[in-house]
Amino acid sequence: MAVLKNKVLVIGAVFFLILLAYLLLADEQLEPTTGEWMSVFQQNFENEDNASMRLLSLGNVDSIFTDAINQTYNKKLDAFEYNGLLGDEKPMKYPNVLQFEAFIESPLFCDLNNDDCVTSVKAEAEYIKIVIKEFQPELIDFMSLNEVSSFKSLNPFVAELNLSDFLFLFKLKGTEIFFDIEDGRVEKAQQDLMNLILLNRKFFSLSDNLLTKISFSLNTKNIYQPLLLKMKADTAFPLALFENVLRPLNMQEISANNIQILSFAKNARLIKAGLAAREKNSSGSLLSRIWQRLVYKQNVTLNDMFDEYQALLLPAYVNKPSLLAFSQNIDNRIKEKSDEQQKQPLVYHLKNINNVVGASLKDVLMPRQINLYDSIAKLDTRLQMLRLVLSFDASDLAASIELDKFANYYTGERPFIVNDNICSKINDENICVAF
Repeated sequence: MAVLKNKVLVIGAVFFLILLAYLLLADEQLEPTTGEWMSVFQQNFENEDNASMRLLSLGNVDSIFTDAINQTYNKKLDAFEYNGLLGDEKPMKYPNVLQFEAFIESPLFCDLNNDDCVTSVKAEAEYIKIVIKEFQPELIDFMSLNEVSSFKSLNPFVAELNLSDFLFLFKLKGTEIFFDIEDGRVEKAQQDLMNLILLNRKFFSLSDNLLTKISFSLNTKNIYQPLLLKMKADTAFPLALFENVLRPLNMQEISANNIQILSFAKNARLIKAGLAAREKNSSGSLLSRIWQRLVYKQNVTLNDMFDEYQALLLPAYVNKPSLLAFSQNIDNRIKEKSDEQQKQPLVYHLKNINNVVGASLKDVLMPRQINLYDSIAKLDTRLQMLRLVLSFDASDLAASIELDKFANYYTGERPFIVNDNICSKINDENICVAF
């Protein structure tokens, strides 16, 4: 009986050791959807009609130059090793206009919602107009992007959006429109402002880049709102011209799903490059290879990161009245993850005992995840307040905002008036437009 009992113990111990070795050494299967998300960099884009590609050659209409830009990009793209080490070449920057650097931080090109900005712009009008004239080729090319059909961003390891340049273009064109209003070129100013908002809205709706999503919120507050209110105060405002660009956001526009997928793909490539670097720099001995298998599981890492990103995707059942609650759930989930890593490090490391390096690499590569939905709700609310102010005289606003149809899309609460501003509250912040 004792012998039989010992055999059972030995068999159990062997089975346990085999199971332990498997858990510590074996990687898991890559989830099919994880692989699909990772493949977005390998998808071709519409070369001739891509806004990001055209931004690389901004202000240079010469076909020889634009062809050279395309060839340079494709050459760098072909040289990029998806499954190996990342190249050490710096990515191409777009808009890629070196002369912008002298003016991006200049107080001459400031936010028009600031009274001090308007005063300084008027005081330096002569010089600013010279700068605007010098950049006309870039502005013309920039505004022509309304004609393109694709706003997909380029491979971020090969070409990156330069946010400073990108935002400066909107500010530069907004300043030009300001002077057109001042100088009485009203119809041109109206058409240009409508086209500028339309272009920004297309980037916001169709691009898979985080920065372009943010830009519409920033520009609406700092550029479009003051210009629209100036137009209404100075001229007969053509509301019909702006109906399309100021319409409420639909759920497809609100969704940041494509941005999350692109962010996942970028971080996934960095994780694969990290593994390649560790393997290349290891001694190559059997012990080293076993150690690598013990502490780093590529598919476990990618699947784990996929689960975190998937939780950020906007599901089909969420609508405007439920968006803020969904947004709060995202914030709670991000906080719980952060708290687990910081306040319970032992538990966190035990959960990743078979993938210590992979989990650490993922945490280092991934920035703290950004929840855009609160800011998007505020943007949509600002558009709603703007349409109210542009649609009604000041004397009629008080009566109009009592109508149910003007209740906030996200909270169901009616707007209110504070010190000659019509406001709506989103998460304890008042979104206001002067009337």
